[in-house]
Amino acid sequence: MYTGMSGTAKHGTRSNSAAKVTPVVMDFLVETTSISQEDGRVSLRAIADRLDVSPPAVSRMAQRLVRRGFLKREGACGLALTDVGTHLANKAIRKRRIFEVFLIQNLGYKWYDVYPAASLSSNHLGDELIERMFAQTGCPDRCPHGDPIPSAEGVIEDIECAQLSALTEGATGILSRVSSHDTEMLHYLDSLNLRPGVQIQLISVAPFGGPLRVRVNNSRFFDEHVIGAELAAKIWIE
Repeated sequence: MYTGMSGTAKHGTRSNSAAKVTPVVMDFLVETTSISQEDGRVSLRAIADRLDVSPPAVSRMAQRLVRRGFLKREGACGLALTDVGTHLANKAIRKRRIFEVFLIQNLGYKWYDVYPAASLSSNHLGDELIERMFAQTGCPDRCPHGDPIPSAEGVIEDIECAQLSALTEGATGILSRVSSHDTEMLHYLDSLNLRPGVQIQLISVAPFGGPLRVRVNNSRFFDEHVIGAELAAKIWIE
């Protein structure tokens, strides 16, 4: 259960607002980024659902972050990160994604169940500890879900890829990333060998938003699966 949304940051002697950013604020900024990448539009309801808090609590936090210059209003009920907010979010995303890799390599987590564990504590880990984890895991450039790991300066690489659902029949590529952290969905994809790094070909697409048939190279032989258009929209190919 996510807690602490109603709390306020303690003010130190430094005037730099970034120095007073709490893990609660970082969680808010990271989830705002994640929702924006997955759904395109960030609503208060979506953030409330993701953080498991009430919409009024999210609204109050959003107002504070708008005043601090981390967020800006977008449309009637939408939110977007400012440049400052994006930089802070990317620094927190680096921590989370490096921690995910560490948990998989050292503690036996799977790519489909590591996100909840990492999201609970990554923002409480110190920068030096994270950089030690980064070096110990071989300086990875992507997280287990295929997303790029931002640099230590908060810069994130732009990877050219397209949704599986947007490809034409016969297209072939590498499954780059999955834009969801839903454990059940990821576990299902894993059972089909649909995970980042595998080669995939779109065989056919049924009309009127129907299912897609895909062929997956699992290194020994090819598997074919039929998946729904909604699920295909979460799979990105490069």
